Amino acid sequence: MILFVPLVQILHINPDWVIFIEQGQTFFLLFCFVFTLLSTLYSRLTGEERAFWLWASLWWLVLLGRDQNWGRQTFSGYSHAFYHGIAAVLILGLILMLLWPRLRAGIKYYYHQPFPAWNFLLAATGFLLADAVERGRWIAQFILYNPIYDDILEELYECPFILALFTISAALQWRTIIGSDRKIIKAS
Repeated sequence: MILFVPLVQILHINPDWVIFIEQGQTFFLLFCFVFTLLSTLYSRLTGEERAFWLWASLWWLVLLGRDQNWGRQTFSGYSHAFYHGIAAVLILGLILMLLWPRLRAGIKYYYHQPFPAWNFLLAATGFLLADAVERGRWIAQFILYNPIYDDILEELYECPFILALFTISAALQWRTIIGSDRKIIKAS
């Protein structure tokens, strides 16, 4: 997927389609938030595992907020203080949750779990390429042939980043949920 993103320039796809890609990302991030939250709430996870996945749900909400410029794209017309307030509340929530001992134990627990490294590599590559295109870093000269496509390339490189993050999250979460269900079945 990442290798084919620069072909957008060769195929002369309309750069104005970037709005559709952004909207798709917004809906997908909303789906990731709801999926992670509901999977956590309706599973039998308890303690440190439940705390970790509630925190992960908040991370999806922060990514959604950042994608929407903290609400500026959807709810325009308010002062900058309003949008900064939204950002501050969400980010403060992430930080304050770190004071919760169960969350810290959950982070420690997942630190020692097997990790889908290839998905992480895909996420990191997508992020770095999107950042390179957005900020005009040196590597952008090899993937951005026509400057009118900079916005669409940035958004297209963010797609594998978001998708890879979701697959990592879903794989880890469902491995935990299935393991939790097996423990309950063995106990009964």
